[in-house]
Amino acid sequence: MNQLQSELRLARSLLAERDTEIQRVRTTNNQYVEENERLRAILGEWSTRAAKLERALEVERLANLDLQKKISILAKQSHVSAEPTEQQGA
Repeated sequence: MNQLQSELRLARSLLAERDTEIQRVRTTNNQYVEENERLRAILGEWSTRAAKLERALEVERLANLDLQKKISILAKQSHVSAEPTEQQGA
């Protein structure tokens, strides 16, 4: 009878240790889950910012192309209007 009670205490002790270990693993896992959610939120924010910056950069690129075209047109017009003056002076 004493041996059975001793084995029962040992089994209960092992179960308690196992439950404690399971609780520790669950707590650690929950911390990892929370950190993962936090990092996903940060990544989402950065992705949104990157997309906005890419759109703004594309708008700037198109605006620069438009300005380059206008400069080219104005330079050609200036060159064309300067030619008759040069010919008259020669």
